[in-house]
Amino acid sequence: MNNTRGFIHRIVCRTGALSLAVVVCAVLFSGCASNSYLVARRGTSVVDGMPDAQQLDSLTRHPMTVGAEECYALLFDLLQREGCLIESADKASGLIVARQVLTEEPVIIVPMAGEIRRLSFVVQPAHLTSEVRLTVYVSHQWYLDDASGFTTEELGLSTDPEIYRSWFEKLDRAVPR
Repeated sequence: MNNTRGFIHRIVCRTGALSLAVVVCAVLFSGCASNSYLVARRGTSVVDGMPDAQQLDSLTRHPMTVGAEECYALLFDLLQREGCLIESADKASGLIVARQVLTEEPVIIVPMAGEIRRLSFVVQPAHLTSEVRLTVYVSHQWYLDDASGFTTEELGLSTDPEIYRSWFEKLDRAVPR
């Protein structure tokens, strides 16, 4: 604390009150950064904890009106249309793993470069129809000028129902009527 007082005193003596106002604003905004940062982390298992098995099933499972083979093909096409990078796919097991990168609007307080979602879909037959199970893992990425690179924070499983609902609605709309 003593060093901080000395630093502020030197700035005021050398550059006047305007610099003091800039320093005060910077300190106030840095206090707000933690609140904005915490908001960006909500809806993940790191912050909210892991949901119980029943909550997880209701969040991640979705019945489809088409067979597994057709559902798999629709899902594969949907992921490509959405601009996702398909990291791996195995039609025999019904597994598709994809990555979605969402850029963030620049925020002065929290300079987040974007959110990376790793999507893991499993399509399973259910008699004449199918069921899709989705798990979404979230990480946030920031660009650091001083390190000339990115830093990434893994936030674990998404617990945000809207993310799952959005994907399941897109998949439902892809089914031909």
